[in-house]
Amino acid sequence: MRFGLFAHLRVLRAALAPLRQRGFGKAQALLWQLPAAVLLRAWRALAQPCNAALLSGTAGARRCAEFQQRLPQDGRPRLYVIVMPQTLHFLQPCLSLLVDSAQLVLLANGARRWERQWLARRFPTLPLHVLPTLPASSAPHGAVVSLLLRTEGASFGILDHDAYVFDGGLLPRLLPTGRDSMVSCFEARSEETGLAYPLTHLLFLNAPVLRELMERWQVDARLYRRAPASVAEPFAQLHLGPRSYLKPYQGFFDTLHVLLIVAQAEGWTPRFVPMASEAPVWHVGGTSIGSHHTKPLFALYLHLRFLELVGDETLSRRYAFMAAPLTHSDEALQRCMPGDAGWQGLPIALALLDRLQQRLQPPTT
Repeated sequence: MRFGLFAHLRVLRAALAPLRQRGFGKAQALLWQLPAAVLLRAWRALAQPCNAALLSGTAGARRCAEFQQRLPQDGRPRLYVIVMPQTLHFLQPCLSLLVDSAQLVLLANGARRWERQWLARRFPTLPLHVLPTLPASSAPHGAVVSLLLRTEGASFGILDHDAYVFDGGLLPRLLPTGRDSMVSCFEARSEETGLAYPLTHLLFLNAPVLRELMERWQVDARLYRRAPASVAEPFAQLHLGPRSYLKPYQGFFDTLHVLLIVAQAEGWTPRFVPMASEAPVWHVGGTSIGSHHTKPLFALYLHLRFLELVGDETLSRRYAFMAAPLTHSDEALQRCMPGDAGWQGLPIALALLDRLQQRLQPPTT
């Protein structure tokens, strides 16, 4: 009993630490911020399965297919970008870099009405489809990708809202050809299974092939705690079991992994396009995960730096609560403790921000 109490106290201290580090008093952190974070997390956990069901239903698929049929075919690679709530300051530079190089299609996944209106003003030519979700929640990433695979007729790409493609000429090289199941410039390899798998920051999918495999083997792009019995045969061909996860630090098959394995067993393999030394694609990551209440200080620093980079009064005002009581990135930087491992990514972040600033600043006259 005593050891259980000590364990709970350790968890509580760990949850309070980021709130205290950013400047909240002990009472405010314990009695307001932390309970709000717990309630929000509980609601999202309840809402996500409902949102996934809405996307997989007949009505949701029909609406998405009708939207896609209205999209023009302009010869450029079609790239879907999922618009998550409270991320427009990360999204705006992402879209600005590629608006002339790709056919960008936006999917609002829980984004609020004012956020969608802001996007329509900033990017009036970009089509946007609103996914059905419960309030203050979003659908799982795998459910959104599954929806696209079921409804999109040709190969397409997906791009994270916090991934930045500085070389739009890379995109045509990522289009699937031959026996490609998926194509990416981000490669990882499973030490346990030896299989290479792409990361989803920037990923093109052979939709017709993957859709046929989904229907035949009764799987999709979702997370799986255990591979379903329907795919036992292709898994056995690759000497894999129902818990042979590709990422050893996760207790599940990540987005697209079960489908990737099934495709590999049938001879459809991922292809990886090497990136040049100047790193044409940069990815931040983690900007839409978790609650803003308990974000670590470095994440709040990035949040504030991107708000300052975009320089939009509406976003700065609407998103101010996410880093409160901090109001400027310098305040977060000043609170960094010497030797804090959470800030190891600072040099890379500064290089990315500098590169974005140079690329996105208006031309001088």
